[in-house]
Amino acid sequence: MSLRAFHLVFIAVSVVLAAFIAAWAMGQYQLQHQVIYAVTAVVAILASAGLVAYGAIFQRKTRHLVILLFVLAVPRAALACPVCFGNSDAPMAKAMNQGIWLMLGVVAFILVAFGSFFISLVRRARLADGVTEAESARYAQQGGRNRASDPQEGTA
Repeated sequence: MSLRAFHLVFIAVSVVLAAFIAAWAMGQYQLQHQVIYAVTAVVAILASAGLVAYGAIFQRKTRHLVILLFVLAVPRAALACPVCFGNSDAPMAKAMNQGIWLMLGVVAFILVAFGSFFISLVRRARLADGVTEAESARYAQQGGRNRASDPQEGTA
């Protein structure tokens, strides 16, 4: 997706969001009769109309700009890398592979840190409740139900 297309999609999503905010504010105004909701609805409708006008102007102005930028701004050397031409031992290819491994390592580190954070939260919650590991295992073996606190027949 080109930058122009992304911009137009973003404008369309913003118009829809502004319309939903206007509808919500009008609904709240009908329920509570507070002036702030009416003002919010009017501002959201004006913003939606302004975004529609901006989108139309942007589309008209950039119709020929896209072709011009594509022809002038993209030199042929930028369209290919050494790997595309069959030289996979080039320093650029090696650096690219190292960058990929680094990014994968960062993602793995973040995931491990995220998981260990939640494990520590669970352990702290158990300590705060005074539940030991043995009690927690026994609870899990019973299917997650505490049999002693189950209501008996005839009790409320």
